[in-house]
Amino acid sequence: MPAFRALWLASIVSWIGSFVQDVAERWLMLDLTHSPLPVAMLSTVFTTASLVSLLPAGILADRVDRRHLVVVSQLAQGTVALGLGVMTWTGHVSSAVLFAAAGLAGIGMAIGQPAWASLVPEMVDRAVVTDAIALNSAAFNLARAIGPALGGLVLSSYGAGTSFLLNGATFAAVIVALLTFRPARRPRERQEPAAALVPHEPVLRAFAAPFRLARAQDELRSPFTAMLAFSLGCSVVYALTPAYARSTLGASAQQYGLMIGAMGAGAVLGATMLRRLRLRLRPNVLVPAAMMFFAVSGLLLSRVRSFPIAALCFVPAGIGWIGAYSSLQALVQLWTPDAVRARMIALYTMLHFVAWGIGASVGGAIAARWGVPAAFALGGTACAVAAVATTRLPLPASFSPPS
Repeated sequence: MPAFRALWLASIVSWIGSFVQDVAERWLMLDLTHSPLPVAMLSTVFTTASLVSLLPAGILADRVDRRHLVVVSQLAQGTVALGLGVMTWTGHVSSAVLFAAAGLAGIGMAIGQPAWASLVPEMVDRAVVTDAIALNSAAFNLARAIGPALGGLVLSSYGAGTSFLLNGATFAAVIVALLTFRPARRPRERQEPAAALVPHEPVLRAFAAPFRLARAQDELRSPFTAMLAFSLGCSVVYALTPAYARSTLGASAQQYGLMIGAMGAGAVLGATMLRRLRLRLRPNVLVPAAMMFFAVSGLLLSRVRSFPIAALCFVPAGIGWIGAYSSLQALVQLWTPDAVRARMIALYTMLHFVAWGIGASVGGAIAARWGVPAAFALGGTACAVAAVATTRLPLPASFSPPS
């Protein structure tokens, strides 16, 4: 599976760059505005911009070569990062520029995300699709373990402009990997249901297909519901971490990067355990347990005022993060027919972003009025409620591919 391996390694490089930029972007916004609300609103702007692009991108990914869409996506995001770096170096950056860059980056990401996720089943045997998705999540979280710490170092040593330029350069890794390797398309192994549509159907029907399929099948509707509930609480904690680091802990930019890196390290640790856990535990046990890991971390962080203890609390948060999100995404991928897979992933990501944007905005408003610890307590409580509710959902009986 050389194509998957090449793209997997390239994605680590690209995601490290994205986390380097994320650290600088949020810290710079805090410097410019001195308020946690605009920092949290960066997530809202990014997700809102993505929403308008994801489903059209999913339709396109079900009709054209998905590699080309990912290349276009990487070029777009790289251009935004390089442009932001130049504007920062020349002294033209402002909160409005950061919001605009977040919106453009959201559109660029949305163009390629459904195609990227849909490439996985084309690169590996169906029996190991779940493991490949977990590996992708592990790559993302390995980057999250390295990227924020590196981002804090670059930010404190060379400034935000260098962080943005460095991120812009990393998108070349994915482009080279995709242009070098061509994944072999395997014969379809599942009979497409009536809801799955042919590539040249009318656009309105193409838009409606993933909604109909998600509504009709418990195996798809349940992971969607669980993801939405968990995202509302999870987003509060993640979006407000820079404000928590500065206002609650008095941490430096480098310490903030180390905290996010601790969360990524926890996710990598969780990824090493997921394969064995998925063989032993049913989804409606594993997923709620992972959610509860994150919930407890959020509640503990609302009480912690020490940087070393806070960094330790982010480790189980990372375990819960990857356990919940990668498992739910794997279930959606496994139960979605080939002909509508990119659209279903687009819908899944779109709804995730809706919940994420709402949660980040509500958390930012609460933090601005009552403080970041109060917002963290709310986020942790919401994740705990999501965990309990997920135990009652009719999730698929196992992580094995449907026959």
